Amino acid sequence: MASINRRRDRGNRWEVRYRDPEGKQRARLFDRRVDAERFLTGTEHSKLTGSYVDPALGRVTFAQFLAVQYRPTMVSLAASTRGRDESYLRTHIVPTFGARPLATIDYAACQAWVNELSTRKAPATVVKAAQIMGKVMKTAVRAKVIPHNPMAEVSLPTITESEDVYLTPAQVEALADAMGEVAPRYRALVWLGCYGGPRIGELLALRWTDLDFLRRTVTISRKVIAISGAGLVEGATKTKAGRRTVTLPRRVVAELEQHRSAYPSPALVFTSPEGSQVRSGNLRRRHWAPAVALAGLDGCTFHDMRHTAVSLWVAAGASDLEVAKWAGHSSAAFTKSRYAHLFPEHGEALADRLEAFIAASTPTPAASVVHLRRY
Repeated sequence: MASINRRRDRGNRWEVRYRDPEGKQRARLFDRRVDAERFLTGTEHSKLTGSYVDPALGRVTFAQFLAVQYRPTMVSLAASTRGRDESYLRTHIVPTFGARPLATIDYAACQAWVNELSTRKAPATVVKAAQIMGKVMKTAVRAKVIPHNPMAEVSLPTITESEDVYLTPAQVEALADAMGEVAPRYRALVWLGCYGGPRIGELLALRWTDLDFLRRTVTISRKVIAISGAGLVEGATKTKAGRRTVTLPRRVVAELEQHRSAYPSPALVFTSPEGSQVRSGNLRRRHWAPAVALAGLDGCTFHDMRHTAVSLWVAAGASDLEVAKWAGHSSAAFTKSRYAHLFPEHGEALADRLEAFIAASTPTPAASVVHLRRY
């Protein structure tokens, strides 16, 4: 039976004695009877609802829980996702919470951490770190180590999306020419990125066997990313839709043929001067940024090559289904939503069709009207 008794031998404090769901006798001391009663009521309720958490388990530190119970759940993650999460844990989360017992990590501590991190890092970084922290604490709740997730109500900074950059054909050529001056071995990468639409990780994983010069196609089926502590990791594209074949303009094929003659490689299409696989970070810092500056396209990113490809496909008359297929999107609806402003169905074209409806309007109905009898 549960009970509350005053313990004069324990500083005149109130002792709650109760049994946990496994029948083990437990006790806890409180300075005030009202706190003891509140604790006992909550404990009995949690036993009835199946939400009881052993207070002793909350004494395990965040770092210990991470190593013993959370990391085993990461095994099923893709190598790239696992590497990213490990990096965030090591850099942004463990330094703050690693030595703290899980039971002491409350909403206030989590909100204070987010607020402090926001003074040093971009909103997108803070949000991703908070999401990972939330996953760890959610796992602790499921493991019945803590009663609730303290990250559930934490306020996060707002991510302000930057404007996408869409290069014109003239700007694509200018960027390729600039890359030809800065690092000629990556000139063809600009052409392929801006007309074929691969992501940078997909470009750097391309092999010559992925290119069919006769049919003028490139097949995209893998990607490579740099993972802290693991180096370059190559794997399949994220989704089945991401494995796609894109037909290229003749000019782009010609650039790739010239690239193959100038920089022969037994496997990879784009390599470092030493013949190894290219790290996107090195490429961005050493070659991309100087070429972008030389071309007068400040702010242009790797991903803007992909945006450019989509915009050029649409301008050339591709349907939303064709764009979705070439971009590797899982549905045309996503493509239409993401790039709605590029499709001709919006704006002037739609307004012109509505104008035609207005011009064709008549004072009489377009179809006969049938009066329904009332019963």
